[in-house]
Amino acid sequence: MTKNNNFFSNLNGVRFIAAAMVIISHIELGKSYFGIENEFSNLKQLGVLGVSLFFVLSGFLITFLLLEEKNKNGQVNLKFFYLRRILRIWPLYFLIVILSVFILPHIEMFNIPNMTLKFDYNSEFIKVIVLFLFFLTNILISIKLVPFATQTWSIGTEEQFYLIWPLVINKIKKLEKLFIVIIVLYNILLILLKSNILPEIKYSNIFQAYIRLIQLDSLAFGALGACFLYKRSNILSKIVNNFSFYISLITLIFVVVFHSDVIYFKSSFVAICFIVIILNLVHNKTLHNILENKFFFKMGEISYGLYMYHQMVIAFCINFLLKYSSFNNTVLYIFTFVVTILISIASYKFLEKPFILKKDKYSFRN
Repeated sequence: MTKNNNFFSNLNGVRFIAAAMVIISHIELGKSYFGIENEFSNLKQLGVLGVSLFFVLSGFLITFLLLEEKNKNGQVNLKFFYLRRILRIWPLYFLIVILSVFILPHIEMFNIPNMTLKFDYNSEFIKVIVLFLFFLTNILISIKLVPFATQTWSIGTEEQFYLIWPLVINKIKKLEKLFIVIIVLYNILLILLKSNILPEIKYSNIFQAYIRLIQLDSLAFGALGACFLYKRSNILSKIVNNFSFYISLITLIFVVVFHSDVIYFKSSFVAICFIVIILNLVHNKTLHNILENKFFFKMGEISYGLYMYHQMVIAFCINFLLKYSSFNNTVLYIFTFVVTILISIASYKFLEKPFILKKDKYSFRN
C-alpha cells in the first residue's frame, strides 16, 4: 500500500492526471474566449471530472491521515492540523490572488477579449477582496469572475472542508454511517434544486450554485474509501480487484467520450468510480507501480502549482502565438504545458517548499 507511513503509491500520478484533465479543458475554453475554433463543448466534461477527482482524492487522503492521528494520539490536534493546511495552501493561493487582482489585468499579454477585470464601485472591490480573504471563492465565482483566479473556487471548497472535517473525525464514532447520510442528504438537496421545488428566495441563484460546487458527495465518498482502507473493511475485497478497477476506468472514459449527461446522481456516480480506482491504486498489488516513476512523482509534487498557474499561462501563450506567429494548436498545447510545468517547478522550489518544510514540526508523528 505504501512505501512509508506518509506515502500512498500511485497517488502523485493521480494528482498530475487530474491537473492535466483540467488544463486540457481550459486550453479549449481559452481558445473560445479568443474566438479560435475549439473543442470545449467536447472536452468540458474532462475538466469537470478532473476537479471531482481532486475532491475525492482530498477526502480520501485527509480522512485517512486524520484517522491515523486520532488512533495514535486519541484525538486530532486541531491547531496543528490547521497550521499544516495553512502552510501548504495559503502562500500560493494568495500569490495567485495578488497577481490576478492587482498585476496581470494591467499587462497586455494577459488580456482576454471581453474579460477585462473592472470594478464598478469601491464596495464591489471590497466584496471581492473579502471573499478571497475568507476563502469564499465558491461564492465569489457566482458574483464576479476574476480572470486567472476562477480556479480558486475549488480551493475555497477544500478549505471549508478542512475547517470542519477534523471536528467531525474527533467527535463522531460511526463515521461510515455519517458519510453515507451526507451523500444521501446532499443528493436529495440536489434533486430538490434541480426540480425547482424549493421556493425562490433572495440570492437563491448564489445558494444553488454554491451547493452544486461544494460537491459534498465527492468529498464524502473519498472519506468513506479512507475508512474502508484504514479499518481493513470486508468490503475492500469487493472493491479492490482488477475487474472493478478497469470497469470504473472504462466507465469514466465513456462519460468523457460520449458526453454522458445524467440528470440526477451524476457526481456521486463519478465519485464512486474514482474512489474504486484510488483504492485499487493504493491497495491492489497488481497495480502497485502502474503510476510509480520519476516523472509522475515530480508532476504530482508540483500539481498544486499546475492547477493554480495554468490559466494565466494559457492566456499568455495564446496572446503570444497570435502576436508573434501564426496560431498553431499543437504548439499551444506544448507551449502551455512546458511553461506551466517550469513555473510550477520554480514555485514549488522557491515559494511552496520552504513552507512545506515548516509543516514537519506540526506533524502528529513527531
